Amino acid sequence: MILRESDFTEYLNNDPNIKSKVKAVNSRLSKARLVERQFEASLDSIVADDNLMFQTLCRIKKEMNDTNGNISNAVRKYYLFLNGKEFPPLSQWRG
Repeated sequence: MILRESDFTEYLNNDPNIKSKVKAVNSRLSKARLVERQFEASLDSIVADDNLMFQTLCRIKKEMNDTNGNISNAVRKYYLFLNGKEFPPLSQWRG
């Protein structure tokens, strides 16, 4: 897949909201790779299309049993990394 791993790692390492850098960064990278494998799509293509992003977040919730939101949060972080803005909560999505 196409995940821009080194750039994303640097982005996460520079995020002041992430406290335990190594563990938190590795966890997000692992979850991002998991989504790419699960849906056989690159995160770059997913986050480039807001409708696809919404559909993917819904599928993560349903198909990956993401009860604590960690997998979705990794994808949302990647969206923020590439688009420079946060993706709205699913309940507020107006696609």
